[in-house]
Amino acid sequence: MDYNKKLSVIVPVYNTEKYLNRCLDSVLAAIPEHSEILIINDGSPDQSEVIALSYCEKYPEIIRYFHKGNGGLSDAKNYGLSHATGEYIIFLDSDDYIEPDMYREILGEMQQTGSQLGICDINCEYEVEGTNLISCCYNPNRGSTFFQILDTPLMAASWNKIIHRSLFEGLDYPTGLNNEDVAVTPIILGRANHCVIVKKPMYKYVQRPGSIQNSTFNNKRFVIIETTNIAIERAADFPLHIQEQIKGSLYIHQILGLVLYPIRQQSFLKRYSMIKEYMKKVDGYFIDFFQNRYVMDNGMTDTYKNRIFKRLSTRLLKKKLYLVTSIFFGLVNLAEQINSQMVKKGHK
Repeated sequence: MDYNKKLSVIVPVYNTEKYLNRCLDSVLAAIPEHSEILIINDGSPDQSEVIALSYCEKYPEIIRYFHKGNGGLSDAKNYGLSHATGEYIIFLDSDDYIEPDMYREILGEMQQTGSQLGICDINCEYEVEGTNLISCCYNPNRGSTFFQILDTPLMAASWNKIIHRSLFEGLDYPTGLNNEDVAVTPIILGRANHCVIVKKPMYKYVQRPGSIQNSTFNNKRFVIIETTNIAIERAADFPLHIQEQIKGSLYIHQILGLVLYPIRQQSFLKRYSMIKEYMKKVDGYFIDFFQNRYVMDNGMTDTYKNRIFKRLSTRLLKKKLYLVTSIFFGLVNLAEQINSQMVKKGHK
């Protein structure tokens, strides 16, 4: 198939007028020759359209602008894919930004090795705290490059991966569901002939109040169960060992991860109630969850403290001791608060 452009950067936009200039400036500095930027305005009610149109007027040979009715992030991504003309695809959240060498460096590595997918590390920027945390895009404790990328908490992210267009064939993002990348990225990884890892934190993932990931936590986030199930069903055509690795990663980092981190941070009664409700849904969807070897071995390569936390939590959940689990999480939260206060005092 012939492609008109080398790379299509798809930028879904909704209520990000505060961040859009920075985002577009960063991608313009990074865009390779003969590439395009697609701005998909998903019915944003703020001034994002005014900002986007000003960039279109200034860079008409690079930027294409589309305005559509609000359909959510999945719908905006599907819309962008249907209009993209690049041989390679990458997404960019409009409240994030990138390093100037990100796209060219990843594409260069991909073309040198004949790879269909390239990935880089992530720099998580916490807007309120003013802190940064580097998230590696690979797990060195796993054997193949595929499994190294798969077995990470941010594996599903679509914005730190350049993907050959052919890998999207027959795939779409499930409309109306958040955590949409979970249903697509594992399948793309499984399809790729080879993946390259650029071990530099070139994607700036901005953690801001009010974003989807940082809004008030509620049971709408349980949608991760549905997107995980879609991914597992879509992986059915892969060899069994690939299916097992995909399922293990999703069970650990998506399904179990929601309990061990955001649910754990809720107040005691809310936490207890949500654990019961969530685990009932997990049991209904994934009858093999606690028989999965990756779930039961979770934390084996972590530090001693994290390993004990993960393994004890898993065993309490397996036995349906949800009240005990909630009490245990409260103790862990308290210990983390005390440790954080001690660290702050030590820096004064």
